Amino acid sequence: MTRFLQDVRFGMRFLIKHPGFLAVTVLTLAIGIGANTAVFSVINSVLLRPLPYAEPDRLVMLRHHIGSLGWSDAPIPPPDVVDYRTRMPSLESVAVTDRTFEQNLTGPGGPEVVRVATVSANFFDVLGIEAARGRTFRAEDGFEGKAKKQAPAVILSHRLWNRRFGAEPGIVGDTVILNGFESRVIGVLPMGFELLLPVNAGVATDIDIWATDPVPYWEFPRSSPSANRRVLARLAPGATLADVRREAETLGEWQRATFDYHRDGDISIMVKPLHEDIVAHVRPALIALFAAVLLVLLIACANTANLLLVQAGAREKEIAIRAAVGGGRRRIVRQFLTEAFLLAAIGGLAGLLLARWAIDLLLAVQPSGLPRLSEVPIDASVLLFTFAATVISALAFGVVPALNASRPDLNSCLKDRGACASNPGQRRLRHGIVIGEVALAMVLLVGAGLLFRSVQSLQAVDLGFEPDGVLTYRVSLPPIRYTEVEDRARALDKIEREIESLPGVKAVGSTQVLPLGGQFWTSPYEVELSAPGASRAGEADYRYVTPGFFEAFGARLLAGRWFEPADELKMRDVVVIDRALATRSWPGEDAIGREIEAETLFGTRQSWKVVGVVDNVISEGPAVEGRETIYFPYSSQGAFFTVTTIVRSEGEPKKLAGPIRKLVAGFDPDLPVSGVRTMESYVADATAAERFTSILIAVFAGIALLLAGIGLYGVVSAIARQRTREIGVMMAFGAGRPQILSRVVRRGLILALVGLLIGSLAAVALTRLLASNVAGIPESDPITYLAVGALLLIVTLLASLVPASRAARTDPIEALRYE
Repeated sequence: MTRFLQDVRFGMRFLIKHPGFLAVTVLTLAIGIGANTAVFSVINSVLLRPLPYAEPDRLVMLRHHIGSLGWSDAPIPPPDVVDYRTRMPSLESVAVTDRTFEQNLTGPGGPEVVRVATVSANFFDVLGIEAARGRTFRAEDGFEGKAKKQAPAVILSHRLWNRRFGAEPGIVGDTVILNGFESRVIGVLPMGFELLLPVNAGVATDIDIWATDPVPYWEFPRSSPSANRRVLARLAPGATLADVRREAETLGEWQRATFDYHRDGDISIMVKPLHEDIVAHVRPALIALFAAVLLVLLIACANTANLLLVQAGAREKEIAIRAAVGGGRRRIVRQFLTEAFLLAAIGGLAGLLLARWAIDLLLAVQPSGLPRLSEVPIDASVLLFTFAATVISALAFGVVPALNASRPDLNSCLKDRGACASNPGQRRLRHGIVIGEVALAMVLLVGAGLLFRSVQSLQAVDLGFEPDGVLTYRVSLPPIRYTEVEDRARALDKIEREIESLPGVKAVGSTQVLPLGGQFWTSPYEVELSAPGASRAGEADYRYVTPGFFEAFGARLLAGRWFEPADELKMRDVVVIDRALATRSWPGEDAIGREIEAETLFGTRQSWKVVGVVDNVISEGPAVEGRETIYFPYSSQGAFFTVTTIVRSEGEPKKLAGPIRKLVAGFDPDLPVSGVRTMESYVADATAAERFTSILIAVFAGIALLLAGIGLYGVVSAIARQRTREIGVMMAFGAGRPQILSRVVRRGLILALVGLLIGSLAAVALTRLLASNVAGIPESDPITYLAVGALLLIVTLLASLVPASRAARTDPIEALRYE
């Protein structure tokens, strides 16, 4: 311990005597360790931290895989839920969540739009969540208790309870008015509770009020578009995921043999752990980010190792004296490692502070769709990771310089002239480190370039509509005041016409589900093909729209016509379909006038006549292959209470927000407007995750480029210093400044070119990996390679020119006195 403390004191004195060296190394390590800590904190929160539910490893999500369409994320009809409960003993309990709706909460405080989710009565029991106030649902709160003629039971989110009701404990047992109807509050959920579901579930998760589904599951046909649910289940004690999957396979075989719906769609049951399903879409991006910051840390360690080698070269005489007076090699290595660990410790502490700032920045710019990022704590796991990164970094950059410095040339170093002979091994080592830095920087820059190209390709995807100049908002018509279909249709039509009369408005239309809005409704359909007796079944997005929707949304009509007001007034059984459905059903033929059999919201199947074909519209995002789409007239399907209205304007759409709110309030004071957003913001959110990843990796690549440039500068400077005498001789014999410049710069370029070659070979493997996991990346991209290579060569020239210029200004007389 005494010797260790002596090494620490000596190391601290050395570092304090060299503040420039200390500042550069600490800053380099802080950047590398801080970036890794920040990204690991996000990975820990999103990928590694268990879900905030009871025994989360026992929670699974069930979905349909529709083999006839190759679609693996289909929702499940309620009768299938009954099958899961009765035929899969490895499942302890099965719960469902329905689509979410926006409803009007009225009463003291004025009208407010809230998001309401309907779930099965056992939903919170499956998650293992208890109420903070009151209780959660019981069986009698669901359809089993509907004969009691009591007001529906609801549970408030903790957020709404605080904001709307001032955290009043007496709210439990009281009633609230939702869409004009009384609902009794039975509980308040705990603070911080959130519904975590995969983004491709098509279900909103920011819920204000929870209600139970009032309709028995067995009352729905298996193919009803109003009956598709998302299913969560808890494994029975002792059951494994393999057990559940075997039972799901057996049940799927029975369903295909028993029901036309399952047989025609070739439907099988997918079972995934809930946590795995939630993070599946972000895992590749976060792993890519982590790989990028690891490369930055490697480059930072390489730079620090080079700086230590420079210092070791300057300390060779000191080391030789210590060796000559009996200092063993182990003692010298220990001293250098102690100094390395001191540097790493200071860099690690600075990196932890930098990580805290970086995490705040990440939270400020986080994209939508990245789960569980409301808080990213620096907890024990993060501190342990930072400690491990610090120790490993110290070993990475400290061991080789320590071993190299422990073998001084005593004969050379102890001569009277006082300088040690140049160490060829050390020089080769420094060159190898810089080559490695350039290679790593090449890989990281190519990765950043490929991701940038991916974002560009996603932004260039044809959306199928024109988002520019479009404003959207949502309203929910209270059922108690707009009971009949005609009432809702007339009210919505009147609001649309009044908005259309506003200055600058070109078109207005509405739909129950907005493309790129995060939710979708799907259901089966069937069409008769041209061949006698032939038919084709499929699953499509159902969208219910008013006549002005297509023009307001900027959809492109390819054949036939859009809906007309008469289609609404006369309740005609007509539909508009997209190009994908028309092409797959009647390739090379005219789809206009054809018949489609589709389910209504009321569970009956009927024929609809195709009157128009529009271009395909991106519904979930440019990276997701869209499903076929069927557009129904708004009033023909019951006229939804909650709709999103699209307003196309000639100028800045945001300027219409105020007039629209005023107009809707004038029409009905209890009809609040919510979700006012431009369509461009939805489009931006659709690529936000990819853009977020590419920007961060570009930042890390820029840091890597800077560190590689610093490393090159250090090596070329050392080369120039070591060759001062040789340069003086050359200049004495008439060599000019251009010759000296080219000679020194050439060394830096040779190192960079070797690094580029090695980095290019590694980048080829990276390109293939990214191309198989990230949309929009080609398997070969010579443009990115050439651009990155040129950038690194430019940095090499800049890093080499400064020491080369200094060497070219050498005074030959002074140079010949060198050493």
